[in-house]
Amino acid sequence: MSTKICHITSIHRRYDVRIFRKQCQSLYKAGYDVSLVVADGKGDEIKDGIKIYDAGKFEGRFNRMVNAAKSVGKRALELDCEVYHFHDPELIFAGLKIKKAGKKVIFDMHENIPADIDEKSYIPSVFRKIISFAYSKLEIYTVKRIDAVVSTRESINERLQKYTRNIEIITNFPIADQQIEKHQTGKKEICFAGIISPKFGHKQIINAVENIPGITYHLVGEAVEPYLEELKTLPGWKNVQYEGHIPFEKVKEMYSEASIGVAVYAYSKNFDGKLGNLAIVKLFEYMNWGIPVICTDFKVWKEIVEEEVQCGITVNPDNEEDIRNAVQYILDNPEKAKQMGENGRKAVLEKYNWETQARKLRDLYKKVLR
Repeated sequence: MSTKICHITSIHRRYDVRIFRKQCQSLYKAGYDVSLVVADGKGDEIKDGIKIYDAGKFEGRFNRMVNAAKSVGKRALELDCEVYHFHDPELIFAGLKIKKAGKKVIFDMHENIPADIDEKSYIPSVFRKIISFAYSKLEIYTVKRIDAVVSTRESINERLQKYTRNIEIITNFPIADQQIEKHQTGKKEICFAGIISPKFGHKQIINAVENIPGITYHLVGEAVEPYLEELKTLPGWKNVQYEGHIPFEKVKEMYSEASIGVAVYAYSKNFDGKLGNLAIVKLFEYMNWGIPVICTDFKVWKEIVEEEVQCGITVNPDNEEDIRNAVQYILDNPEKAKQMGENGRKAVLEKYNWETQARKLRDLYKKVLR
């Protein structure tokens, strides 16, 4: 009989790339009986072998953080699995309750949460450090009592490895497409797929390419509404093709025609200042699709993109001239751009792909179950 495991999220989409497409499906293919509990109001279903259970839809930040977390935890525990793997800090208390019930528990830390709290604009600045400190203490308390931690970056491990024997970095490398179909349209198309928020420097990019003739900034993903309205007031918005959230298959079609992929992420404490980390999947998705990359000059990204792989250009995210010059260089040098794309594609097939991380995930589960 297969070991029953359950992944839990109160905030992510049911087909989330990291949770559903990568982790759940990799574990299912390894022979586990995999369930996923979500809170989106879309009902229960079985998708690609994964049993998805819906705990209901909860509107509003407070409602999601408190009531959705309780409902998701309760629904998960009813499934009576052997291992529970939760993905949101809101689910810490649910995770502790599940552990108290005698189950194996894994906490998947997508972000450096104490640093992230310290940058939350909706929390009054006077309270941020207090909340960040209190959360870090709760996090340590939890890590000491559960069975394993999955993280996305070295800074999380450095903070928590003395409190647990089982902590593993599982990076968001892409599922490598063995065959891709590129369409050489001759158009000047920059692309981005992800959250449309200030963190990804869309304002700077739109301003930077405003006067480049014939260029299109193809923008896909859910938008933070006040920010989206601000972007629409920019003169360069005339160059933007915005589509909102679309299925991943449509994103692939965009990638097949793109000239440049952008990941201009702002410097932040959550991203280890100017050091950076490998948590941003889109950087490697562009490489997977043979697209030249323009990204932030984080130390870690610069070492990969410009030095090791030579698949793009890194820029200061606050410098619009830097961004404009990088875009213009790639557009003006098609042979160099083609080589960048081929270099990135080769690196993903050989090294920066999800299967390298799936092996680490499977090994961690074996440790936990032992």
